Amino acid sequence: MATMVRLTEEQIVRLLEEADSMETALKDLHQELVDLGTPKETMTRFSRVHDRFTEILAFLRRQRELGT
Repeated sequence: MATMVRLTEEQIVRLLEEADSMETALKDLHQELVDLGTPKETMTRFSRVHDRFTEILAFLRRQRELGT
């Protein structure tokens, strides 16, 4: 069963700002792992996690747009 959580506009903005900060941190970490010569298999797994995070964030942003 879905649960509805009512957030204020300020809370939503703050969460999206934090998500953007996490996205930047993931990009920086990706580059650091590349520079360290991280094995390809590990980089592939990291990229999948990063891509999934990005997809979820895009979905939430789109839902927000549709809701306003």
